[in-house]
Amino acid sequence: MLIEALTAFGLSWVLNNTLVLYAPRLGLVDRPNPRSMHRHPIPRGAGIAFTLAALGTLVLFHPRLLHDHFPFFGALVMILAIGILDDRHEARPRTKFFIIALAVAILGFDGLLIDEVGRYFGIQVRFGYLALPFTFFALSGFTNAMNLIDGLDALAGTLAFWILGSLLLLGLLHRDQMLIWLPLLFMASLAAFLIFNWPPATVFMGDSGSLTLGFLIAALCIRALEYLPAVSMLYLGAVPIIDTLVAMIRRKLYGRSAIAADRCHLHHLLLRRTGSIIKTVLAILVLQMPFSAIGLLLPRNIEQAPALILFLLLVLVGYVWVRQMIRQEGIDCYE
Repeated sequence: MLIEALTAFGLSWVLNNTLVLYAPRLGLVDRPNPRSMHRHPIPRGAGIAFTLAALGTLVLFHPRLLHDHFPFFGALVMILAIGILDDRHEARPRTKFFIIALAVAILGFDGLLIDEVGRYFGIQVRFGYLALPFTFFALSGFTNAMNLIDGLDALAGTLAFWILGSLLLLGLLHRDQMLIWLPLLFMASLAAFLIFNWPPATVFMGDSGSLTLGFLIAALCIRALEYLPAVSMLYLGAVPIIDTLVAMIRRKLYGRSAIAADRCHLHHLLLRRTGSIIKTVLAILVLQMPFSAIGLLLPRNIEQAPALILFLLLVLVGYVWVRQMIRQEGIDCYE
């Protein structure tokens, strides 16, 4: 495992370093806008580097895994491709929607569909013919949640590293090769990326990174349903999910579009409080840690309604907390 991890780390370091040098020629530059945390153009698209590093290492050491799960890897490459297009040309939302939907359909050929989510109030919930649309809802939701939380140097990468670590632990406990090698290799390649992305960042992961990581984690969580209850997935990805739901609720209550961009995500508000990007990233990581523990410790065959109700209450608490911070600071989220 050490050799594979070091290979992925080394490849990622080389590819990220190369990307920093050639990004302007490739049109992969993030230019500041009113919502940006940076004030100068920064290379972006590092998702290309750390994804290719992880997949390249997998091909070198575990080609059988690639062969056995070819539909999954095909879908992942599709998400990477639409992310690259978005980093270069700002892909249309309709195009993203279509590619993600197609990728989810391809996952079905690898058995990665959510056809049941366990027992709630004594009723076993199965989706049957609705498994594909529900899987699309879940995967696209988390994929976009990771995309939305990528608003500070090192934030999305650090959170993804932690969530993948939780999935790696699950894989080791159950000797699941897919849940061992994919989290491990992406963690190693992310570690190299974070050297460049740690504040002050010299490169951003871009949508090629956040969309790929979101899709990867969501797909691996479906795989993890063999060992954990469905509600555990909400806890394993709690911070990105809660942040997205709170933002959507807040916007609708203020008469805005649920998908409108603003400057009142959790990381924006905590940054105003701490005055430090590093402190903000670490604070959000600490918030995620107990949720990950809960997700891993829930028994697979439990009655899931209490855990789901608790999660919805946490969303409500998150909304009240965010609204209070906005009022105390007197922030105009759309300025």
